[in-house]
Amino acid sequence: MIKKLLTLGMLLSILHISAQESKRISGKVIDALTGEPLAFSHVGIFNSSYGTISNIDGDFSLIVPTKFNNNKLSASYLGYELKSIPVSSIDVSNDLIIKLKSTVTELPELVIRTNEKSIIEEAIEAIPKNHDQNEMLLRAFWRASIQNDEREYIQLTEYAFDMFRYGELGDENNAMKILKGRVARDTSFFSDIGGMQIGVTPQSLFANSLLKEHAILNKKVLKKHTYKITDATSYNERSVFVVSFKPKKKAKGDLFEGKILLDTESLAFVRIAFNKLISKDNPDKVFDRFSMAAMIVGLGKSTMDNYQNELNYQLVNGRWYLSHATYNINWTMRREKQGITRPVMFKADFVVTDIEKENIVVPPEEELASKGILERQIVKNTDEFWKGFNYLKADNDFEKLFQEILNRD
Repeated sequence: MIKKLLTLGMLLSILHISAQESKRISGKVIDALTGEPLAFSHVGIFNSSYGTISNIDGDFSLIVPTKFNNNKLSASYLGYELKSIPVSSIDVSNDLIIKLKSTVTELPELVIRTNEKSIIEEAIEAIPKNHDQNEMLLRAFWRASIQNDEREYIQLTEYAFDMFRYGELGDENNAMKILKGRVARDTSFFSDIGGMQIGVTPQSLFANSLLKEHAILNKKVLKKHTYKITDATSYNERSVFVVSFKPKKKAKGDLFEGKILLDTESLAFVRIAFNKLISKDNPDKVFDRFSMAAMIVGLGKSTMDNYQNELNYQLVNGRWYLSHATYNINWTMRREKQGITRPVMFKADFVVTDIEKENIVVPPEEELASKGILERQIVKNTDEFWKGFNYLKADNDFEKLFQEILNRD
């Protein structure tokens, strides 16, 4: 059971990783044949929720506590063989190069299902069996960037935080606590749009982790789309269906296109990747749910022009858990009376680095950040900022860009 305690020290003693009891393993995941980096590979302790992902260059960094010394570090990537290495054999003084071999998976002969329900409807019905929806603590890392229409970065955000998820039947609201974070923002840009913050809310992250609440799995949405098994691949040594979907002709309302990957044996969701179809004839207003706030600052005509989302799940002891999510969103912020139009591009990665299901300690309400967008933390000193925390390794330009934004103020 999740319990609320007033002692912050108890929380920190559980969450922070002692440097004396751990080692940081850094390295790169590459294609064994071509040597090309495998971006967003999952790297972690085999058959556990503990891990991270590689960045766009295939680079990763992971703190491994001594309790995992007798375990194996594994790397997995869609369409590639799983690779496992004993933790005790890894030399942390050198970068670890993990080479993955690609696999060839044939589409099973029996793809025409006799059940009248679609394969996606069956997968949704199987969510309670395949995906743990109970209360838990998800330890996570978040990195987001915002660019203007000239591709200039105007905000960079990083957070290590905990999501206290009470589950589908929980009586209390889900909550979040930021453990450490930093933000570099171009304040002049945001002043022009009324000081409004832009991003993905914590509520969106909770909905993704619960899965059944996701928009594209809504019954009304399912009726507006067609689904077809178009391919097969493998992940973590398991066969996976690739199900493509698109809107039916003349369908209206919220429409999407993309692919859903399902474990062929259990029909568990392995990946959900989609674009929301937005047209000039059917614009997606940014602040519909915040109409009063939008009206006050004059942003009522602002629109969302593009929305792409990808969710990836990892198998742990027979259940699938959210491991990594990406967001790519384009907005046009409009303040008509001021004659201000500001196109922006938002990108983010959300990485689950561990999951706790027992003896979960929740801090007092005043320390939580569950209502609204992640709070701002302007940080000047960023040297070794993430020492002691698991994170998504940044590319080579991140620190430079972060400092450039800070220097604008």
